[in-house]
Amino acid sequence: MRVFLAVLFWCFTLTLKSQTITGIVVEKGSGLPLPFANVFVNNTTRGIATDEAGKFSLSGDFPAQIELVASFVGYVTEVKTVSFEGKSKVEVIFELSFNESNLSEIELKAKRDKSWERDLKKFEDIFLAVSDDPYKSKIEILNPWVIDFEKIKVKKGLNYLQASAQEPLIINNHALGYEIEYYLQDFRMMRSGSSFYGQVFYKPLIQSGSEKNSSWANARQSNYLGSLVHLNQSILLNSPDSSYFAMFEVASGGLDRRITDNFIEELNKTILPVKNTSILRRPIGDGNYRIFLPNRMEIHHLDKKWSNDYYKNIYHPISWIKAPDGFYDIDRKGNLINPTQLVVFGYFGRKGVARTLPHDFTLGADFVAVEPQAEMSVFKSELKVNRLREKVWIAMNKPYYYPGETAWIGGRMLYKEAFLADSLSRLVHVDILQENSEVIQSADFAIQKGKISGGMVLPKNMKPGDYMIRAYTHWNHNFPEGDQFVFPLIVMEQGFRPELETDESIFPQGTIDVNSDITLTDSLNYQVMDLKLEFLDEFENPIEAEFIFSISDPVQVIQMNQEIRLDQAIESFAEDLPDTLQSSFNYPVEYGVSIQGKFKTDNKRQPLISPITVVQGDLEDFGQVLPDSLGNFWVTGLTFQDTAQIAIAAVNKALKPFGTVEIFEIEKPEFNSKFYTLNYQKTPIPSDEYFLDVSGDFILMEEFVKEETRERETMAERNYGYGIPDREVNEKELATMTPEAINQRLNIRGERIGNYNSGQKTGPPLLIVDGAQVPFEILETYFPTELKSIKVYTFNSTIFGMAGYAGVIMVETIKGSRTKPQEQTKFNSEGFQFFTIPGFTAFPEFQKSPSPDRYLIKKPTIYWDPLAETQDGVYQVQVKVPYGINRFRIQVEGRTLDGEVIYKVIHIEK
Repeated sequence: MRVFLAVLFWCFTLTLKSQTITGIVVEKGSGLPLPFANVFVNNTTRGIATDEAGKFSLSGDFPAQIELVASFVGYVTEVKTVSFEGKSKVEVIFELSFNESNLSEIELKAKRDKSWERDLKKFEDIFLAVSDDPYKSKIEILNPWVIDFEKIKVKKGLNYLQASAQEPLIINNHALGYEIEYYLQDFRMMRSGSSFYGQVFYKPLIQSGSEKNSSWANARQSNYLGSLVHLNQSILLNSPDSSYFAMFEVASGGLDRRITDNFIEELNKTILPVKNTSILRRPIGDGNYRIFLPNRMEIHHLDKKWSNDYYKNIYHPISWIKAPDGFYDIDRKGNLINPTQLVVFGYFGRKGVARTLPHDFTLGADFVAVEPQAEMSVFKSELKVNRLREKVWIAMNKPYYYPGETAWIGGRMLYKEAFLADSLSRLVHVDILQENSEVIQSADFAIQKGKISGGMVLPKNMKPGDYMIRAYTHWNHNFPEGDQFVFPLIVMEQGFRPELETDESIFPQGTIDVNSDITLTDSLNYQVMDLKLEFLDEFENPIEAEFIFSISDPVQVIQMNQEIRLDQAIESFAEDLPDTLQSSFNYPVEYGVSIQGKFKTDNKRQPLISPITVVQGDLEDFGQVLPDSLGNFWVTGLTFQDTAQIAIAAVNKALKPFGTVEIFEIEKPEFNSKFYTLNYQKTPIPSDEYFLDVSGDFILMEEFVKEETRERETMAERNYGYGIPDREVNEKELATMTPEAINQRLNIRGERIGNYNSGQKTGPPLLIVDGAQVPFEILETYFPTELKSIKVYTFNSTIFGMAGYAGVIMVETIKGSRTKPQEQTKFNSEGFQFFTIPGFTAFPEFQKSPSPDRYLIKKPTIYWDPLAETQDGVYQVQVKVPYGINRFRIQVEGRTLDGEVIYKVIHIEK
């Protein structure tokens, strides 16, 4: 194939004639020549310096139309479009204007601050290479100080960050072996996407040593073979399908043909193979061509190794391309004439300057396909156990406590792979350890959509001193101890408080602004605080956020820097585990309350591997699991608080219980880390400033919600009591969306819901039609026009217990009828063994509705909400505050919905 492609290209280029460009570069106004000015063909290695008279001459095999660029230090760069139109020789005159706004390097450097450094890092992540690209460490801007950043506010649409440069950016790309001069014309960055363009001149780097030059050649070759330019040229030259690309047209499927994550299953159904030779292309003059695309195309990069989260059985990169107008134009080498004609995403969309080749790059006749080692290492790291890691991060309402107080806990789950979040833990364990590493108190809390809310009532007889808080999941046992979350817990002697106070000004506040609007008014029994927080991104656009929110009395609560902030936890978790680490994954994921046990037969004739039936209460929840060859079994997915009576038995084919069951306590991990404490002093507290956070009689803080008058909700409107779904398609959307779009919205792939329970042995999701559980196969019998809504539960599926282990699909039909009424059943417990199993830890919720006619008493914690969320970028609440509190400390800590950390402390004094 390579020989065929090379011969075609050679024959193609024989018909072209060599062209010559001559000209002069002068100063505008005076007409004086500019000697040693740079003149180059945009996006190529073709360039030359003017002579002493300002003249230049360039010869070569150019396309019919090119952009010619002239630049000189201290002058404004000029770009001219040169068209040969059948001519072999063209003359060009450049008149460069003096750049009066040019500043010296010293003046430019003086303007730089931390805000500029943050903008520069974001600029480099977009302009040079994405953060996880192995080429990122091999490319560098040598003169970043010439870049200026400005926030642009627009009346309609989103604000954005604009970058400009008074001088060309000088870039060393040691990955591909080029020094690049980039004349930046425009750079716009928003959270939703970015764009940039400019004129580029490539100078090949020269370095002694054949090994280095060989690695550059291999890297250039590999990037070219995986590029859009190579794909376009293979289409243009009508070359047969190669080992580099496979092309598929994305087709629509029906509701009964759900899209799966299995490539073999989807082939010839939702993705239709397309040969290069079948794609229509036409010449449009000037040596350019038009390629017609009938639909969105899926491109598989067959010569590369890379993991993806789209197909479970494909291990190469995938790109998608779509021409909004149905076509796009290219030159004879495959370069886009107008980049706006084609939308690219996936692997093609990852490439910045680090992976861009000059337009005049060509493959050598003797090239051999070699996969760069850097890309192979990324692929290997994607497949190792590192990507399955999770870590707990928690924060507490105060930095220290007294015996008998309630310690409220909020937290977030951190994941190495966010798309695997719905396959990982739903229960977090929290322990209090004393200095000898003994666990003196434990609690278990639910993880809901990656969020944690809980509380622990400290014993009244708890000895004051230094302790440690540890938070972890059962899945963490499979990884090093560093994946557990630990920090010091201080229990103070009553009547004293710590003398150490933290300087909060040293903590970074991040790029997200939190603007506050606060008013305090008096009433008969309390003050009323109207609080509005507005969250703005770095472009001053409203942004959605989820965060832990607290208000405390800074007179009663002295701040101490013993907690680990969210940004610190994320940074420490970012470090990958060694490649040599192996894990047998002996500790399974907990999808709720779990039970570990062992089944024993009554005699040797009875089978050891028999279904273990587990029943909670009177059929409040039930399920079956299979033990291993030794009789060990694991049950998870139960959901209840405090304790519950669980009946367990093995049943034979006649559904009769037999044998005996033994339950084991689920082991806690050992604590081998250093037990560290803070160096602080304690000082007596005046009696009139001493209050405790104990359950009951708390200050009211109600969310400010507009009340609506509406009819009583139906069972369907209340989702039959099962709460808010994770995803939903309503009746109007069902009538207008294609079945393919419905499946994509709900992320239903065959008998799986996205990546939920990835790698776990589960059956199909639970299907509920009009409130009744029905066999999953019935879903295929419905047409979209028969349905009122389809709702999917994955994160929220814990409410369904073991029955929702594989996720839940809830369907409401327009007719609202059932096949038959649900039967009332009662559990026959004969032959079952009963066990008292601890569930989620019950804790006193932070009370938000005290009696309105009661005089509110002082508390150190005025308000605590670990599950706070914005709406349209705004968080608005109304707080009832006891009299006597004149200072407030408001803290916000969390993340935006696209993952950026927020940390903000606001001090208010009455």
